[in-house]
Amino acid sequence: MSDIQDPKVLPPDWRPPAWMAHASCRGRTELFFAPHAERPQARVQREARARRICLSCPVLVECRNHARGHLEYGVWGGESEDDRAQCGSPVPTPVGGRSRRRLAQQASRRESA
Repeated sequence: MSDIQDPKVLPPDWRPPAWMAHASCRGRTELFFAPHAERPQARVQREARARRICLSCPVLVECRNHARGHLEYGVWGGESEDDRAQCGSPVPTPVGGRSRRRLAQQASRRESA
């Protein structure tokens, strides 16, 4: 969850939900959102650290419900984008999704050749 609001993305009247003020992750966005060109092993490690923070968070359920309802990117409420997709709340282009699809397509081409 991010406590940095980008005025180019959010509507001018946007206000964070009240529960966000109580989140254990405030100010630690580097753990909850993938940096550019993150390698798969680094992603697994980063998401594991983020989940550990989520486990003791007093607003875990509110955060998880928000992410599922708003198709958020990153780790929210102890769930990654992949976790939410398995629960029926996929984001349009999940982190790592393109590379997984490309690898699957390459494998499929090799099998059919």
